[in-house]
Amino acid sequence: MARAARGEEIGIISGAHVIALRPVAIAAADYAEQEYRLTKAELAKAAEKIHEEIDAAETIEFTGDLRAAFASASLADQALSQPRGKAGARRNRGGKRRVASAA
Repeated sequence: MARAARGEEIGIISGAHVIALRPVAIAAADYAEQEYRLTKAELAKAAEKIHEEIDAAETIEFTGDLRAAFASASLADQALSQPRGKAGARRNRGGKRRVASAA
């Protein structure tokens, strides 16, 4: 691997095939297209949805105090588990209803 990374041409013989071992440039721009088989339009739509979910997410400001952050998170979780009717309900990944806190 190290020799191939330095530019040496290395071939691995597998039956009647020779497989080249060489460095390959990875372009981040086409990673999702190659990895997930998304078109550019599908990728843009997925990114938009992710940003919408991030913008809609409830957050807790972290001030550097872990105990306070965990306490705040615990209170938020408790508020989410309180049934408040259909108006504030939404579903989590498992399909169960979760209720957004009013705070």
